[in-house]
Parts: sequence; C-alpha cells; structure tokens
Amino acid sequence: MAELLFGTSIKRREDPRFITGKGTYVDDVRIPGTTYAAFVRSPHAHARIARINLEPAKNLKSVVAAYTGKDLVSGGMKPIPTGWLIPNMKIPAHYPLAVDRARYMGDAVAVVIAESPYVARDAAELVEVDY
Repeated sequence: MAELLFGTSIKRREDPRFITGKGTYVDDVRIPGTTYAAFVRSPHAHARIARINLEPAKNLKSVVAAYTGKDLVSGGMKPIPTGWLIPNMKIPAHYPLAVDRARYMGDAVAVVIAESPYVARDAAELVEVDY
C-alpha cells in the first residue's frame, strides 16, 4: 500500500475553497469577548528607554489597556525564569517587555490591548517612545 503513494500525485481536496476565497483561516475566527494585543517594538539595539507615553493609545476608542515593562514590574511580575542553569552562570533579569533598556532591535517595549486587532495595531502606532 505504501509503495503506491511514492511518486503518485494525490488530489488535494482543500484547494477549491481557498482559491475561490471561501476558505476559513484561524485569523478569520472571531470569538465574542476576545481582546487582541499589539506590541510596540524598539527600532534600536542597546537603547536606553527615556520615556514611554501610552496616553494617545489609551484614549483611542476600543482600547482596553496599555502597558510598559515598568507597569508589569510595579504590578509584581517577576523575570522570565531561565530554562536551564549552568553553574556560576550570570543570569540577567529578562521581562516580557523591556524595562529600562531595549536589548535588541525589535525588543518589545510596550503592549496595547484592544477589542479588535486593527484598533490594537493603530493604537500601538500612537505610543510615543523616547530613546
């Protein structure tokens, strides 16, 4: 039986619905009450974060919340634990959002939570970050 599969074309059954625009993707599924996150990422590596202003994003309709790394720490969040330990290894504190310094380009420095993914992305663009 397995020998018949090698070198044989198998007719794909899922193609018609996708090439006609009738397919459903995970991003198409909407569950009532779901909120969406959009991250603000640093365009700089090894950059000190001088100030983050979330107010323009928070004032946008349908934005549920917006946080910085300092907000998470002041709320009691602990650093992400290291998955493995090596004797005498120095383990720097690493949080989900950069606290005082963006470690690498693309490091998340803030997050915006909104009722739609589009509003979340738009609000994230309104966050003001000074490096």
